[in-house]
Amino acid sequence: MAHYRFIVPILSVFAIGAVPTFEDTAQLDRQVARHLNATIGSAGGARAEIDRKLRLKRCPSPVQLSDTNNNAVLVSCADKGWRIFVPIRSRSLPATNVVSRNDDFIIRRNQPLTLVVRRANFSISYGVVAQKNGRIGDFIPVRASRKSKVLMAKVSGSGEVELAQ
Repeated sequence: MAHYRFIVPILSVFAIGAVPTFEDTAQLDRQVARHLNATIGSAGGARAEIDRKLRLKRCPSPVQLSDTNNNAVLVSCADKGWRIFVPIRSRSLPATNVVSRNDDFIIRRNQPLTLVVRRANFSISYGVVAQKNGRIGDFIPVRASRKSKVLMAKVSGSGEVELAQ
């Protein structure tokens, strides 16, 4: 009879571990693909899978997907306060319809920029270098140095980008 006292706590530990506490990024990838009507890596689809190492708290309600512009989809959970931007591969256009206007870009590749991280109580800014040309509202890759990690940032003005959250 004394052995039964230990079985209930042990079983409850296993039951707690069985419930996933984080969002399934593979499921989020499938939702983004349905939203865009294109597979990962294809024209009009996500550029790559959502990073599997992300630990996004499980959203109690369905996640929200919204188009931010032509090169990203916003995936968010208002209940838990998280949001991520999923970069999109541009759709290929026939060569006759492509209008190349270099004067539209306000950010040029290899241009030094100020990266600004804004939060409710503070903001931080530091120097980065653009890895691609960009217009206002575009998401472009930036990095602090050649050896640093590439970050996706939104072009917010001339010489300024904001960290994509």
